[in-house]
Amino acid sequence: MPLYEVYHSYPLTIEQRQTLAKSITDLHCTTFTTPSFFVHVRFIAHDPRDQTYFTAGKPRTVNSNRIICTVRTSPARLKSDFETLAGKIEDAWYNAVNGHTLAGDEFGGETAIRRLLMVTFIPMVAIREGGMTLPEAGKENDWLQDQLSFIKQMSERSGMEDFAEMLQELKEKKYLKSLLKEGEEPNKF
Repeated sequence: MPLYEVYHSYPLTIEQRQTLAKSITDLHCTTFTTPSFFVHVRFIAHDPRDQTYFTAGKPRTVNSNRIICTVRTSPARLKSDFETLAGKIEDAWYNAVNGHTLAGDEFGGETAIRRLLMVTFIPMVAIREGGMTLPEAGKENDWLQDQLSFIKQMSERSGMEDFAEMLQELKEKKYLKSLLKEGEEPNKF
């Protein structure tokens, strides 16, 4: 569903990328009651000295760190939900890069290269993923009921471990159990 693209001029270690990807995934999943199977995070390194990123009509050569996410939207997802999520993602960036969030007076000097310029959300019109047309945001319950047999079938095929992991997550994560029909046992699928 969402595709988070982390453009970074600050060189991130594999540990920093893993920490940030896990944080973004967890934040998105808990904010919008989404199985982690659908959350994609991609890292794209960029050298700002190549002068391909501009701000105010001038090349930005200090950094180009930003996170752009394409997401499903609907009246069920308020602008304030995305604003809150953006703030938490910004904190996750600084926790991954610095080991703590930054106060405003910590920007400048050496920290300028680690500064995150923006977190942006872009709405998507439609998406097809994993062989399924995904529902409008906020309409996951009925959709999941319709897709459970397909998800189970895919989870039993070789090389489709991500479907099996999604089923396991639906069984274990408290915030995802709300996607199941009332009284339904997650072990039945």
